[in-house]
Amino acid sequence: MTSQTAATSQATIDILHGVLRTEAIEPMFQPVLRLSDGAVIAYEALARFHKDTCLNPDIAFAAANEAGLGVELELLAMRRALAALDEVPAGAYLSTNLSVEAILDPRVQEILLAHAHRRIAVELTEHTQVFDYPGLVAVTEQLRAYGIRIAVDDAGAGFASLSHILQLRPDIIKLDITLTSGIDMDPVRMALARCLAGFASDIGAMLVAEGIETEAERAKLLELGIRLGQGYLLGRPAPLPKQGRTV
Repeated sequence: MTSQTAATSQATIDILHGVLRTEAIEPMFQPVLRLSDGAVIAYEALARFHKDTCLNPDIAFAAANEAGLGVELELLAMRRALAALDEVPAGAYLSTNLSVEAILDPRVQEILLAHAHRRIAVELTEHTQVFDYPGLVAVTEQLRAYGIRIAVDDAGAGFASLSHILQLRPDIIKLDITLTSGIDMDPVRMALARCLAGFASDIGAMLVAEGIETEAERAKLLELGIRLGQGYLLGRPAPLPKQGRTV
């Protein structure tokens, strides 16, 4: 590591400590829509940092993990997201992103269970291998027993594999953008999406296609039996609407 890189890393860590101290996270919310009629069925909370921090979310969370602050930052982002529950339109649920490391933290579990009477979901965002599935499943089953939906995010990317889905038996499966992008022109993507739509239907899970950016992609996904979607074509991350379409 060069001295310049080391200085930059330390500067980022200092900024992260400041974020944790001042709670300088402002969540934005991206809608999940029913593809057939555009009705909003959920909002995914996405952490955004105050402009004066100059932090990109992906870089910030990666740096936090390297500095041992990852769970602390996720805990803050989750609390900030759940604070907006009263603003979520009736009939829609709110999802928050958590890593496996975070969901295994008792503080995170306590906060989730305190909001279990609301319509909430947890999207597991894990890109490292899970070594203790029994421990993870014990937690997700407890949360599910209290009414919290469990989602596997980025299905088809990294370690969010079919094995991951089989272990967790999620209520929601979110297809990674790498499977959605250009699906209208790729027979292989079409075949896989059609199979996953049938699989999700058979296990009673909701299937959400992420990263929809064109009308052609939306139309093809609907044709393949995928009823729910998310992406810039359907709605960008933004503050919650004062009034929204719900189901």
